[in-house]
Amino acid sequence: MIDFAKGWLGTHPHARPVVLVLYYLAIIAVLAAMYGRGNFETPEFVYAEF
Repeated sequence: MIDFAKGWLGTHPHARPVVLVLYYLAIIAVLAAMYGRGNFETPEFVYAEF
């Protein structure tokens, strides 16, 4: 599958920037979905006493 993707991107040089932009937009969308409701609290286990 990876070889196919590399071969396809090699034959379509303008697709690489488009794929990267879509990748980064997907990351931003996931972060917005996770934290978009204003829930910026850290999990309790971060402050666990040792």
